[in-house]
Amino acid sequence: MILTTTYRDRTVASRDLLAAYSPLDHATTATLPAEALDSALERLVRRLVALIALHGPQVPACFLDALTAAATGAAPVDVVDLTAAFLERGTAEVTGLPSELQQELVHFSRIVDLGQLGLHTGAAEHALRRLRGSDRLPDALKVLSELIIVARSRLIQRGRALPLPWLRSEGAVESEVADDLTTASPTVSPDYWVVVRCERRRLRRQFRFELSALLEYLTPAEAALALWAHCHEQRLGVAVELAVAQVDATTGTTVVAWRHQPSGTPGRDAFGRVSDTLPAITHLPPDTATTICDHQVRSTGPTSAVVTEAARVAAELSAPAAVAPADPADLATRACERLAAYTGPEVVSMEAGHIHLDRDLDADQDAGVAIGAALLGMLAARQRRPVALTPMMDDDHVLVRLTPESYRRFLRRTFGPVPMHLICESSPIIRAIVVALFQRLRNSRPAGHLQRRGGNLYLPLEDGTHCELFEDIDGAATTGCVFFEAALLIYRSAPKRFDAYFTDRYQLDAGVHEHAAALLSRHDRANAAGGHDTTIAALQDYYRRFADVTNPHRPDRHITALVNDVLAGADPVYAHLNVLEDYYEVQQHRVRALLNLLDLPLRLVTVHFNATTGRLALCDG
Repeated sequence: MILTTTYRDRTVASRDLLAAYSPLDHATTATLPAEALDSALERLVRRLVALIALHGPQVPACFLDALTAAATGAAPVDVVDLTAAFLERGTAEVTGLPSELQQELVHFSRIVDLGQLGLHTGAAEHALRRLRGSDRLPDALKVLSELIIVARSRLIQRGRALPLPWLRSEGAVESEVADDLTTASPTVSPDYWVVVRCERRRLRRQFRFELSALLEYLTPAEAALALWAHCHEQRLGVAVELAVAQVDATTGTTVVAWRHQPSGTPGRDAFGRVSDTLPAITHLPPDTATTICDHQVRSTGPTSAVVTEAARVAAELSAPAAVAPADPADLATRACERLAAYTGPEVVSMEAGHIHLDRDLDADQDAGVAIGAALLGMLAARQRRPVALTPMMDDDHVLVRLTPESYRRFLRRTFGPVPMHLICESSPIIRAIVVALFQRLRNSRPAGHLQRRGGNLYLPLEDGTHCELFEDIDGAATTGCVFFEAALLIYRSAPKRFDAYFTDRYQLDAGVHEHAAALLSRHDRANAAGGHDTTIAALQDYYRRFADVTNPHRPDRHITALVNDVLAGADPVYAHLNVLEDYYEVQQHRVRALLNLLDLPLRLVTVHFNATTGRLALCDG
């Protein structure tokens, strides 16, 4: 469980930033060569720029100026606090309040953005070669899009008016206007235009495909920024120039343009290299123009623009109708239609309405529970076995603000009085299952592939990525999120049995999760006064009574026997259903890869939704 000081050791600016906003903690960066540290820092700063650009065209440059001053000691401010201020508010004003986005980014990165630094890369390189011939986004680019979605949704929740993506039923028309130049715009009601300049046609087409695929999640301008960061991360050996003109009802005409050169400026540090290559982001007032790649973009009104080349009109753009939030009832209906095609084993449990307790309830939870309630009713009508409702709240990787009691009341308003197992992510029951699962792993074939980076333990997956099993394996041994999810699915296969075992073994007056939730709710006043650490101290004091079953170095034979017996009862597998936002797609893919590698009799079906665009996807395997 994190405290207000977690990931906040003060060493040097580069290592502090990486620890606070990436999976490279202080223990890991302490052993990195200077060149590797510099490369990792540049990658992180480019990603931060893509997020901070949500606050406005000039904010990334202001951020880099302030960050450089803080890192060199010219300004007396902590680089982590400064970055949090720009992420949260787009200014250098440090408030001292907890940063929700800092917590989100470091947690999310440790799940899906591990990279290969310090880990064996052969399998990953093979996977990357396969990926280039595939029809899906590279994981690194998809992860960056998910980070942008999270940051945008938090800002909108606080009242910010930002352009929103929308689902497009038609593709784009592509034109080769020169030997090194490709342009494209939608075939119907075009609202954006893109141009890519590169001497390699294959790369131009790759950028076009990636931008088109990103539009399921991002606005065209956001996609252009994501591609900028991704292009530099790949360190392509050829020059690339890309520009996007976007028209929307919120900001009018926006142009994002950037250029990648194979060789950077010699002698520049990571901050300088990013600053040298910042995208040009321009909001064009009506009747103003800018030129990109030999094309002129002119704003012709508050919500219209025209693109011309040599006096020829290349595209006429107009803003789409205002994007209304998706209707939860419509999402629920479409989710039932998708799940109707499911022909697998009966579903054992369902999680819906997932929440991080550092934030207020919002449209994501409204949509999640609406979908979940509809699916629960549908499954009840077609299954003999009732589906266990197993919502999970993250109190483990966040500075807790929302109380479990408030969350429980929210769930009851939609689900009613149906039986429910409300699970704390800090749960010692799940940690005990993790220990048994780790013992099972060490006795299996994949055990020979375990790897360390810093004090952390990783398992390579068959797709070339890595799963963090434990952070600080020889100390606190904090469970990695994907490994936790595998153990959580085992718990969800027999929640009553696990709850009863702990209640009987430890002679408890109340269930573990119920008591933990009560502690978190009881300390609401302390939280409001900034007493998160006090709350966690009380919870950890309660959890100490279970220390004999939660140490991965000392598996408990009784817990191991219970886990093995539950798994042996699968017929032939336990099928579980998750209802999650679509920025969890990479995370859920990792969970399935781990289940397959460990040969667990668990099947994970996920309904992914987007409460903004109305996108809905069913993933099963």
